[in-house]
Amino acid sequence: MINNNFLSILTLLINFIHILSASAWLAGTIIILPGNKIKLNKNIYSFMLEQYKNWTNTLLSILVITGVILILNNLSTINNNSHIYLIILLFKLLLFFWIGLIIFIVRFKSVYFKTSNIYNSVLKLIINEKLIFSLTIIIFLLSEVLEFIKL
Repeated sequence: MINNNFLSILTLLINFIHILSASAWLAGTIIILPGNKIKLNKNIYSFMLEQYKNWTNTLLSILVITGVILILNNLSTINNNSHIYLIILLFKLLLFFWIGLIIFIVRFKSVYFKTSNIYNSVLKLIINEKLIFSLTIIIFLLSEVLEFIKL
């Protein structure tokens, strides 16, 4: 049987990596998305944008892997407020999926977006890149609510 102290340290390490990745994600969205309003040298901004795009897949992968481990660990510890916890957790996962969908569709834009129709216009509103920052903030807030409920 695995030592309980070892599992506690492993959980703490996974939680630290998850928070570090989420913070890097948030910092990147703060700098990159409103980039035209920040007074940066064009070369510095383009370098930062390229680096952030390169790290996007890595950050999302780390968040998914560590998030799944933390979700499974947290589900085993909740008790009285489990239905509230699960609803908020599902909403948080839906928002995370929405961000992933935005990134995927924006990165691999197809010919469909070049034609103008009502469905295209609605879809463009739903997958607007500017939503990523606000969705990230909501996910951070929901994470804090989940931590509060877990106690």
